Amino acid sequence: MSDPTPRHRATRTGFTVSAAIISSALILASLGGMAIITPLPSMLDKVAANGSASSQTVSQLQLVSYCPARMSLADSGSFGDSEFQPSAGNIASAARYAAFGSIYQSSIGTLAHSGDLLPAPQDDTSIITSSGDVDKTATLMQTHLLESASGTGTVASSASWATDGDLKGVAASSCTSTALEHEFLLPATTTGTTQQLVIANPSNKSTTVQLQVWGTSHQGALTLSTGESVSVKASGESVLDLSAAASDQNGLYVKVSSEQAPVAASVRVVTMDGLVSHGTEYATPVSPKANVSVMPGVQQGDRVNVIAYSDQGGNTTFSWITEQGERRADTKPLDAGKVTIVDLGEAPEGALALRAVSDTPSSMTMQLTRSGKDGQEDFALVNAGVTHTVSAVAVPGDLNASLTLVNSGNDEATGTITAYDSNGAPVGKHDVTLGAYAATSMDASSINAKATILRLDVHDNGQIVWGARVSDTAVHDADLAGLAWLPSSTLDASTTQIKVEQDPTIVR
Repeated sequence: MSDPTPRHRATRTGFTVSAAIISSALILASLGGMAIITPLPSMLDKVAANGSASSQTVSQLQLVSYCPARMSLADSGSFGDSEFQPSAGNIASAARYAAFGSIYQSSIGTLAHSGDLLPAPQDDTSIITSSGDVDKTATLMQTHLLESASGTGTVASSASWATDGDLKGVAASSCTSTALEHEFLLPATTTGTTQQLVIANPSNKSTTVQLQVWGTSHQGALTLSTGESVSVKASGESVLDLSAAASDQNGLYVKVSSEQAPVAASVRVVTMDGLVSHGTEYATPVSPKANVSVMPGVQQGDRVNVIAYSDQGGNTTFSWITEQGERRADTKPLDAGKVTIVDLGEAPEGALALRAVSDTPSSMTMQLTRSGKDGQEDFALVNAGVTHTVSAVAVPGDLNASLTLVNSGNDEATGTITAYDSNGAPVGKHDVTLGAYAATSMDASSINAKATILRLDVHDNGQIVWGARVSDTAVHDADLAGLAWLPSSTLDASTTQIKVEQDPTIVR
């Protein structure tokens, strides 16, 4: 095709220039109108004044609970004479799971597999339950809530026990939540003790965990022989031997901090005296530091030691809690920036709990020890408890449970315990009334022989700390010591406040 004539080209160019001039004029007119016309207030975004703030309540609707695997030996290799080789013996395990309230769905799986959904409850009065074991691996309970409300949540626990081998006794743990930070108080790392810190990462990205450890030998954090960081792969676990990393300490305070993803953590503690078993237990994260610590679960004849840590020095007054109230035991100093071990001897008649009042915020764990035949021993680790409006305990397997409830306030406290069987059906109720700084104890079977899951509803802002001391019939019948402690888990609404501060000056 030939080019247009000069006349046609001139005409087309004239139209193009005219259109451009008209478009430019319209744009300039629009901009001018926008500059002089004030829009309606309803059409504007409301920008707060410089420095103002607002807050929003955010609910947690997804819960993850980590249940540690069956108790195991750090070294199970075969070497030397057979009678001197370490042995797990006839160890067995069990786990129990329960979900309360407005649950969309809940499942039990492992770090590698999501697992199966739990069945719906039988009726409006029942709860969602499941059970199993942790023989081969740790388990994860993952739950989606319909809403975050009082009485809605999950509780789970795992346990192991043996009457033969090097793990004689009972060990139990409430399943713990994931978080970016965990803190532990642990017994001695002297000869014969192994402490395996197990860090689980259920997320789909790897993370690096930093460790800080304080001991009894000197003030300030220890230098670990194994280094201060641990890598944990996605959907995996890492194990660190704390007894090797910080040996020859009479107690440890351990801080675990994850950088990329929330993790779960627990510590397997195994103690031997030569070839004689001196107990096994799981250590779980301690509650935040406080000036007042309440530790339930004491029985007459227990040997009681307290493992304590405070950033600042000060005195602590210890008192036994009985059904009648408080009975002063002793006052001891706490060293600043190091672990302090307080030996309170044997618990006296009537003692059900220990209360500690400190000058400065402190972390505390009570170690209870009992003896069996031929020098065998077992111990339980009881962290300072926290009060909740609604809370629960799930007892794994066929373990026996003795409940201890302590009023940590100076006013009378009341509550109602509801018991459920292994299928989640309610099987009984029991009302509790406690005087100021008083405690009570009862077997779960006294409420109902089928009671395996216990829920406590506290009335009128009462302050009750409670849990279950668990034992095994076979261990008891073998004349062996066997004790462990399961603290209550909260079923209170899980919410947090997000604060937003608006500052228009950051936009230039």
